[in-house]
Amino acid sequence: MINDEQMLQFIMKNAEMGCRGINDIKHYSNTAEISKALKTQNIEYGHIYHNAYNMLRTRRMHSRHINPVISSMARAKTKREMALDSSDSHIAEMMIQGNTMGVQKIARHIRQYGGSSQSVRNLADKLMSTEQNNIEQMKAFL
Repeated sequence: MINDEQMLQFIMKNAEMGCRGINDIKHYSNTAEISKALKTQNIEYGHIYHNAYNMLRTRRMHSRHINPVISSMARAKTKREMALDSSDSHIAEMMIQGNTMGVQKIARHIRQYGGSSQSVRNLADKLMSTEQNNIEQMKAFL
């Protein structure tokens, strides 16, 4: 079972990874349309991140950020992928892959969540919805 702190930590890290991934890839976008979509997604992840962070602080729980090694590895993968193909369709494909992993992980965490906080549950559901919406939004660029 996952408790409130573990769920909030996961949500915060997932949203942080979404922001970092978008920040790493947005410089390669070729059209205003995908740039706008990425900016909107980044803002949404930022809201989720800050909500999770504030919930942790309010509960006097510690916040932990993404492991810098994992972040560096993801950034390096993005650079490699973009060196091969920096088209908007490839950017969309990479974003869909990342969001799909996010959906799978948050679904697993929601299923294992044993906490009783409705606000934590709502934030987890918001992350799930955001990941799913991002996939649908990126399909238009394939």
